[in-house]
Amino acid sequence: MKNKTTVSALTNTELQQLMLKYRISVNELHLKTSMSKNDIHGYLNGRKTITTYVVDRINQIGEDNGR
Repeated sequence: MKNKTTVSALTNTELQQLMLKYRISVNELHLKTSMSKNDIHGYLNGRKTITTYVVDRINQIGEDNGR
């Protein structure tokens, strides 16, 4: 559980670029992680602190999709 609260070094624009790189939409991330869409939008807009859990899940989904 420690991983879910650890703050990531990524900024919101870097998170956006990572999602674009793997072609992961907000809806797809919501469906595969069960994070609320409002939380995801908060991460992307810079209103919420990005945790390493979010970054790890995006990387894992991107690798699973073969992208």
